[in-house]
Amino acid sequence: MDGVRPIQTPLSIIGDISSDRSTLRNGATEYRSIVSGDLQYLTFTRLDLVYAVNKVCQFMNKPTEFHWGLVRLILRYLKHTFTFGILLKPPTNIQLSFTAYTDSDWDGSLDDRRSTSGYCIFLGGNLISWSAHKQKTVSRSSIEVEYRGLAIVASEIMWISSILSELQVSTKCPHVL
Repeated sequence: MDGVRPIQTPLSIIGDISSDRSTLRNGATEYRSIVSGDLQYLTFTRLDLVYAVNKVCQFMNKPTEFHWGLVRLILRYLKHTFTFGILLKPPTNIQLSFTAYTDSDWDGSLDDRRSTSGYCIFLGGNLISWSAHKQKTVSRSSIEVEYRGLAIVASEIMWISSILSELQVSTKCPHVL
């Protein structure tokens, strides 16, 4: 992949991704090694990869030529964005508060009709927690999906708050969700 052209996004909006999109390809072990070994590791510090890596991870059992193409797109994006990362800044005031953003897609997977939810949580101005995953159940409406996403991020904020209170760090400000 030395001479590849740069791309602007790790996974373009190309429509629905399903398991029966093209022919199966040998090399599932190599696919799992790249996706779950290397790419998932990068999502610890590269938030821009979370959604794309989540999508390609869903097909580790039976990767097709199409899924390998998606992995190549992610690798092309990585080749030209290796300086990206997370910036941590000192807090501007003594009061620490959480700001969280969440979003979900309703009926996003063609294979099992489950939705994907994602969130990111900031403490002060610093990103401290993020996730993107499929919801455990099939939802009946987009409102239900959004409420499930809100519940997931609210429980994460409560968990982080309890850890900070055990460390005697006060977060008494109202949290923005």
